[in-house]
Amino acid sequence: MLLVSMRDARAAEVRAVEALLRSHAEVAARVPDGAGVTLLARSSNGELAPVAERIGRMPGVARVARIDSRYVLSAREAAPGRTAVRVDEGLEVGGREFVVIAGPCSVESGPQMRATARAVAGAGARALRGGAFKPRTSPFSFQGLGEEGLAILADVRRETGLAVVSELLGPRSLEAVDATVDVIQVGMRNALNYSLLKELGRLPSRRPVLLKCGIGTSLDEFLCAADYVLAGGNPNVILCLRGTVGFSQESRCALNLVDIPALRARTHLPIVVDPSHAAGRWEFVPAVAASALVAGADGLLVEVHHDPAAALSDADQSLKPSRFHRMMHRLSLLAPVLGRTIADLTTPVCDPEGHPMGDLCLEAPTAGLQPSCVAAATTAREACHGE
Repeated sequence: MLLVSMRDARAAEVRAVEALLRSHAEVAARVPDGAGVTLLARSSNGELAPVAERIGRMPGVARVARIDSRYVLSAREAAPGRTAVRVDEGLEVGGREFVVIAGPCSVESGPQMRATARAVAGAGARALRGGAFKPRTSPFSFQGLGEEGLAILADVRRETGLAVVSELLGPRSLEAVDATVDVIQVGMRNALNYSLLKELGRLPSRRPVLLKCGIGTSLDEFLCAADYVLAGGNPNVILCLRGTVGFSQESRCALNLVDIPALRARTHLPIVVDPSHAAGRWEFVPAVAASALVAGADGLLVEVHHDPAAALSDADQSLKPSRFHRMMHRLSLLAPVLGRTIADLTTPVCDPEGHPMGDLCLEAPTAGLQPSCVAAATTAREACHGE
């Protein structure tokens, strides 16, 4: 496949390139690409090298690449460098910062989400996760609060300023989810739901999509699934590894850490890891999280609940806030060694109104901080040291 990226090109320049391509090959796709367009062409005899050289010299052409894999737009060769997906003002996934997204499996109530959101923000999480719509193995398990859950997420987002990540189950709720969240999560059950992926690709908002790898899905299939979103014109795809079915009785899913560098070698898209579903037990989550950072992941998607014993889903793998704080502290020591940054854990985090968000259990400098933040940090340190 020949990929031709055109940036800020005039319509006449695009038509000229298309005409030359059609004289030598079949134009397989015309993908809108922000300020330009990407053309994909294939030839039955494979002789595209001569025309590729000519096209590379034409006005408006920014990049020409030959891609031999089944996945094309997600392939590493399709972009000049690694892609960083902008989530919110000052927040992107795929840059130097190791981004941690944390929160409960399910949105259960307003107080639950507020308590957890403030706790994870205070520990350095950059976004809040929480499922309003929940796909459960049993139809009799808690299925989420639906649109009521979305309203809670919207309220918590306004109160804390945290970006929100939540799962989409199907096209019926697409409009409501798109209007509420900052990142739309596609769970492992929908990882190969091509109709849904096409809808996400065509979203006018170009909302970032966090795409989880499905159970038993190969890396090639995973990247082809990402191509369905990219082919619709939405370039904002974040890949998420969460493991697959394995033989071990000690973990919920078998996460192959080799998949992280293997994906990095194949794609320009950012990669995050879900250590909670991989481990299945909260005791193992910090070790898996640190391993993901070392292996080259760009961030984490972690389950944290203010009271795991009372959680309506995934109780066994949910961290308490104090344990999440300790995990984040360890990651903050490890990240600089690997050339990454992580959210500052030395300063209590306040919401837009100046109220402290989270119990900071590290020794933190308090000079210049608002009195309420100083008090919160002091109280939290005293409470957390004995946890």
